[in-house]
Amino acid sequence: MDRSNAMPAAGAGAAASPEGEGHENARCSVLLNLRGYCAADKNASTASSRTSTGHPIEVTFCTLPPPALSHFSVHCPDLQLPPADLCLAPKAIAADDDFVLIRVPVNPLGKDFFQHNDYFVYRAHHQDPKLDLLPNPWPNRFGDDEIAILSCGSASADGDKQYVVAALKIRPFDEYTFTLHLYRSKPGSETGSWTSQLVSVEDPLRDRVCPIPDTAERLMYHLTTKVIMLGGAKGTVAWVDLWRGILLCDVLETSPKLRDVPLPLPAKGNWRSYLSDCERFCRDITVSQHKGSIKYVEMEIIPPRMVTSISSSTPDPVSYLEWVRWNYSSPQPTCSLVPGQWKVTTWSMPIPVTSSDNWHRECTAELRDFHVESPTHHKLLHKFIGSSGDKEAKEAMFSLGCLHMAYPTFSVDNDVIYLLCKAASMSKMGLVIAFDVREKKLRGAAKLDSKTNTSFMRCYVACGISKHLRYKSWTS
Repeated sequence: MDRSNAMPAAGAGAAASPEGEGHENARCSVLLNLRGYCAADKNASTASSRTSTGHPIEVTFCTLPPPALSHFSVHCPDLQLPPADLCLAPKAIAADDDFVLIRVPVNPLGKDFFQHNDYFVYRAHHQDPKLDLLPNPWPNRFGDDEIAILSCGSASADGDKQYVVAALKIRPFDEYTFTLHLYRSKPGSETGSWTSQLVSVEDPLRDRVCPIPDTAERLMYHLTTKVIMLGGAKGTVAWVDLWRGILLCDVLETSPKLRDVPLPLPAKGNWRSYLSDCERFCRDITVSQHKGSIKYVEMEIIPPRMVTSISSSTPDPVSYLEWVRWNYSSPQPTCSLVPGQWKVTTWSMPIPVTSSDNWHRECTAELRDFHVESPTHHKLLHKFIGSSGDKEAKEAMFSLGCLHMAYPTFSVDNDVIYLLCKAASMSKMGLVIAFDVREKKLRGAAKLDSKTNTSFMRCYVACGISKHLRYKSWTS
């Protein structure tokens, strides 16, 4: 990927604040941009390795306070990537504790793209960060949403901690049986190997708890859309179908099983979209910073819309000349912007998970509960709406309802929800706004780089990697 189409450099210049303002309580975690970029940046976070083809490769992180996006860069002189194709950019696909799992297409122009992906584990907990190349899992192929990395075991004398990479694949024609693929690291940087075994759902619950409606377009039992790590002595990993429920698996057990934990019943505003629309548009799930609970959020969204009307208040002309002059024969339609609304509900469940009955409703909030109090936030939001090219939005009284907001991401630290935002007339996203749904306060807003975030889709993950990096882009 050409640097001109990438994010800011990860070096000293990256310490400058992005346009917008972060919230000071978000220093324990960051919003990591899933897509990396190619650049020869270096700092104390830089780790090096070699690709499966023997070429040197380096990974460097740059952290910024949320809601600004932190990012990582990959430097590999022999990595040939189309400069404008973000789909072929290096991607962070999983994170836990001080580990980040990164997928790099080392030869995307080959006949079989999937055989030329390298998986690297970035290890931030060393005195000098390390980058481990994993063995190619071929002939197995994993989707990015199916893979997890789990920190396990205490650190050795040299600070070396072990990890497990796990992938769960559904088996054809048997919706309750899956194949669990595991890679276990070994001490001393020795290369481990992939293993696989069949795992079954002990007691499928979700169909009884939340039956599939006739309006559903997707009927399959489970489709993983996110993986979260609960950890513990048994190495519990949760493969989550954000429409249907959680499959818990103790991956460190000799004979692991899958436990079905349904999600709370869908909110009324999502009944018609349930199992038909994109689940990430209105839902997210994560594990709290100290892994004491699972946190889940659902939104009911009414987007802003343009309404066209023809005014009926024009008086009848009194003469022919007046009628011709004002063209009364064809009244001109007028457009107005109807602001959007949303309602958010958060839930929690204690860890270890024992029953789906333990979901506890934490709090609810609506868009109208929030006000832009900070002059910095108001200036940024007003400027963003005013530069959208949407005449009606510019002329309307400024309000948060002028923005499309969706794709919630739950912070691992607190009750902050990060939302992607775009102006009513724009197809590209432009902002991330942080809402504290318990305190009902707007905590921060940051503009996104339009060159690297080209569509209104989730592009980041909340993680705690910043706590383990020696290099910081912000001042504590």
